[in-house]
Amino acid sequence: MKKILIVDDVGTNRKLLRQLLVAIKVYEVIEAVDGKEAITLFEEEKPDLILMDVNMPEMNGYQSASAIKAITGDNHVPIIFVTALSAKDSLEKSLACGGDDFIGKPFNAEVLASKINAHLRIRELNQQLNDKNKQLNRLNQHLTHEQELIRYFFENALQQSFLDEKFIKYHMSSMSTFDGDLLLVERGLHGGIYLVMGDFTGHGLSAAMGTLPVAMIFFKMVAEGATIGDIARELNHQLNKLMPPSMFFAATLLELNARGDILSVWMGGMPESYWLGKEGALKGMIHAQHMPLGILQDSEFDAQTEIFNVEKGDKVYLYSDGVVEAETPDKEIFGSDRLKALLNTQGDDRFERVLSELKAFTGASNQNDDITLVEITCCDIPAAEHEEDNSGDEDFVLPWQLSVSLSVREMREQDPVAELSGMLGSLPVLARHKGVLHVLLSEMYSNALDHSILGLDSLSKEDYEKFSDYYKEREAQLHKLKDASIVFDLSFFPDPSEPRLEIRIQDSGKGYKGHISSDTDDKLHGRGLQIINNFCDKVSFSDNGTTLEAQYRL
Repeated sequence: MKKILIVDDVGTNRKLLRQLLVAIKVYEVIEAVDGKEAITLFEEEKPDLILMDVNMPEMNGYQSASAIKAITGDNHVPIIFVTALSAKDSLEKSLACGGDDFIGKPFNAEVLASKINAHLRIRELNQQLNDKNKQLNRLNQHLTHEQELIRYFFENALQQSFLDEKFIKYHMSSMSTFDGDLLLVERGLHGGIYLVMGDFTGHGLSAAMGTLPVAMIFFKMVAEGATIGDIARELNHQLNKLMPPSMFFAATLLELNARGDILSVWMGGMPESYWLGKEGALKGMIHAQHMPLGILQDSEFDAQTEIFNVEKGDKVYLYSDGVVEAETPDKEIFGSDRLKALLNTQGDDRFERVLSELKAFTGASNQNDDITLVEITCCDIPAAEHEEDNSGDEDFVLPWQLSVSLSVREMREQDPVAELSGMLGSLPVLARHKGVLHVLLSEMYSNALDHSILGLDSLSKEDYEKFSDYYKEREAQLHKLKDASIVFDLSFFPDPSEPRLEIRIQDSGKGYKGHISSDTDDKLHGRGLQIINNFCDKVSFSDNGTTLEAQYRL
């Protein structure tokens, strides 16, 4: 039932209005004898509409209306003035002080009822709009958090890359906040470099999402001394499981050995690469021999690589299709012939000349694709100094254990995962794994808090429209939470043959019985456990789902 506040210093006027409203039987009526009391009752009773007299002692209707409107803010509460003043005066002053309408005395009961109903409908629409805006704001906050998480991982992955300008020059420019192009470079165990450069289908956040599994697999397998073919096969296997059929990863993977004279290449779905001598002559073009990653099943996949005998001083140029498909304002494309002509010249500034020509060519045109250009110089690439200096010492790294207990206060007011991954990342033995560990700990923490303790159902996030409801409920449940705990137990084992970090998380909830989605990337749930299972060993639940244990090999 709607609540209406009548404000009038004359008792008979209030009685007349009350009788009218009560007769309709859809309104609850409260009364104030002057403007000052109207403000007090408004704050206490929170009415849906106000019928306001103008001439009253203590505080007149205009003054009271101004004060009430200042209190309401975005919460629209209609004020209708009931006045004996002339229509012109009433209208101007009503609008000036925040009023929404007026009706003259003596009033027509049917007209007044119509005005009341009309303004209550406006109030209801305003409340619906405010609710939608709040939901959109919560959704935006969540998406912002998700974007920050992806950006954190993406930037951390690039920071791990070996991007010394003596060996590698690169330029990456995205057409949106997130880049569908990816470049990762790592030094081999005994020198040389491994590189993966590729282009995910699409643009923006959906394309950038694929960088997470690629970076995890790439850095892990390079550290294990895997071949380019093995890395390509594993990337294809995991992307085929994780990505929807419409999404794939065109990529070039290559290894340049420590002496800088043997180049191994696996290329799937990428534009041709250029191999130039140190004097600028074109020595060869490297063409894609395979399908993009993520399309074929394991039984169909070909991991065969091409081997090239290069010389010191040779340069190899890789690029994404955003370079040759760049357009002028008149829709003329940059093209591969133009790129080839720019590269096939003498001088050590070919890389810079291409970028300069590309910028001049496109002019004021909006970028229509992500752009990546890479120059690799073939030369001696020794093992990293810290690997040479510390390889013997790593055998003597002490084992350690760390236990972190979280109460409701930390869950509600802090970001414990960020602090914990920061602590772990500060340790030399874990520094290069910081990005991966941050993502793994985030997923474990989410399973424990959201699902085991708060009892939220991840399936309620089946589509984007339900995101706001999910996180509204999460916020409400977390606010009401009185007593709960989450305990992280981490154990490091510096086994020379298989160093590992064992992670155990236990919560005080009812347990998480989650599943792993095997459908498409359009699913907005079930991905966390899939990531944990793909990149950790011996993942298991116990204690009715309140304990999750995983072993991460370093």
